Amino acid sequence: MIKIIKPLSALALISSSLLFSGCTANQQDSLFDSVIGLARDSVGLEVKTATAGDVELTYMERPSTLAESAESILLLHGFSANKDNWIRFTKALDEKYHVIAVDLAGHGDSEKQLSTDYDLIKQAERLDSLMTSLGINRFHIAGNSMGGAISAIYSLNHPDKVKSLTLIDAAGVDGSEPSEFYQALAKGGNPLIATDEESFEYRMNFTMSQPPLLPWPLRPAFIRKTMARVDINQKIFTDMIATKQRLIDNNFQQSIQATIAERQLPTLIMWGKEDRVLDVSAVAAFKEIIPDASVHIFDGVGHLPMVEIPNESAEVYQQFLSTVE
Repeated sequence: MIKIIKPLSALALISSSLLFSGCTANQQDSLFDSVIGLARDSVGLEVKTATAGDVELTYMERPSTLAESAESILLLHGFSANKDNWIRFTKALDEKYHVIAVDLAGHGDSEKQLSTDYDLIKQAERLDSLMTSLGINRFHIAGNSMGGAISAIYSLNHPDKVKSLTLIDAAGVDGSEPSEFYQALAKGGNPLIATDEESFEYRMNFTMSQPPLLPWPLRPAFIRKTMARVDINQKIFTDMIATKQRLIDNNFQQSIQATIAERQLPTLIMWGKEDRVLDVSAVAAFKEIIPDASVHIFDGVGHLPMVEIPNESAEVYQQFLSTVE
């Protein structure tokens, strides 16, 4: 749900004088953006933009070290997150893979308007427009949370373009046990939309069991960026819930069985055992409709394995990819 950057040695060099002289909000914001940029650069990720249907999307791309026959991976973040969730995960992947991490419409640096439709089926079609424009006709797709649901939808609608599907604490299919998140929604709350500093801190701990360090002066900058998203988050969330009902009405689970399972699309399900957003019981629900799927559950990990344990989760993912023909 959020982007966290591993503390860099460069941070100390950039901020050392500010730590003693005080740091204005503008300086904090500038420092935050600088650290993000340094983290991307250290992994070889370049930020680009492209038209994707009705919107402009921003994405990060790391080219493959292979001159020919490089396999492409499309990475999709979750609700209220962005492409930077994948920086450390990408760093842990073999450089033979061509990696694209997208800011879904309404998120990160991509176009965000309250008048835009953020229906998840529409989001999947925007991704198809993006990948088509980039000339990538077949690729691996992996998504976390909302991005997992979009990955599944994309795989249903474009099965011939997907080499493998990876669902990381994915939305779209509910488990037998209601998560803390769904219980909070039933009471009128939403732990995923932070409206002030207190709810920001709660969301950090709610979404992750092992949140990486976000030191001062990066933390106040990140809080401000999160607060600025309240209205767009509400719009996206409303559209996302509406999509969920549409999927139920259109027999989403049966469609997965008929398309993903019957076509034997290589599928990996990764989940944090301590996920409070989407209960780990959803793994069994996904496994029931995709019987051949591989499963890996991480002990002591919450909703964001690629952020909490990027090296370990990337290792599991890469091992899975090695089995895909």
